[in-house]
Order: sequence, then C-alpha cells, then structure tokens
Amino acid sequence: MPILSSLVRAALFVSDLERSERLYRDVLGLEESYARNALQNAEFAALLGVPAAAAIRYSILKMPGPARGMIGLFEVRDPAPPVLRREPGQCNVGEVALVFYTDDLEHYRQRLEDFGIRYVCRPLVLSVRPGQANLEMTFRDPDGVMINILQKDPLDLDA
Repeated sequence: MPILSSLVRAALFVSDLERSERLYRDVLGLEESYARNALQNAEFAALLGVPAAAAIRYSILKMPGPARGMIGLFEVRDPAPPVLRREPGQCNVGEVALVFYTDDLEHYRQRLEDFGIRYVCRPLVLSVRPGQANLEMTFRDPDGVMINILQKDPLDLDA
C-alpha cells in the first residue's frame, strides 16, 4: 500500500503577504522562514490553477525543528484570484480551520487583540470530558482564515 505522510504544510492564499507574515510570524510566533521568494513560473502557476503569467510571492513559515506543520502564505497578482465569500461569525462548509495549542492563551489573546483580529468566539472554557476542560478561542486572520487556539487542561497534556 502506498504511504502518505502526515500533513506537511497548509497553504493559505493571501491578499497582502507582509500583513499575513506579521500575524503568523510576529504575533503567533512561527519563527523560521523555510522559504521566501517571488516568481513567475508556468508549472507553479499550473499547480495553483492561475494564469501562467501571474506574479506569485510566497513565504513559508514554521516553528523550529522538523519541516512539518508549516504555514505557506501565497500572494497571487496580475490577476489576483477571487475572494471567497464567508459568513465571518461562523464556520462555512468547505472551510478549513487552523488549530494551535498553547500553554498561555491570555498571552496570545492580548497580542491578537493588539493586532486587530476579528473573533468568531472570544476565549471560553470548553468541557472536553467530565472533570477536564480547555480554554479556547477562535478568530479570523486578515483574509478570513479561521484559527482556533486552545490551552489544554493540565490534566490532559499528554493526550
């Protein structure tokens, strides 16, 4: 049977590469730049389903360590792709949410509010099983991507 790896990278198509880098790198802390480039390449454009002459800039960010769980930010121009229509205060069919764990949700709540994020759900306690609960919040990045950050219950850290 063929082997498929675990998820390597989420690719996000963004309207402003630098603004998205500020959120994912400076606010959320994806520290390392795995790759950053600008190109006009017919094969790469074909992979993205955009015209061969489109201008593509990208930045792939990751946490220190293995090249897994990376976030690829891709800005396409000339022409720019259409913007997805989403209901901002709820999930939408076909939508993806990025999920991160933290040991200090309050730290990220303050940083995200300073950045000007739009909440889907402000921090709340979510009971995951009797006697255990996580502190979680959900918000949208500047292009509407849903992100969930959760602080796991100390009793559940190995799960």
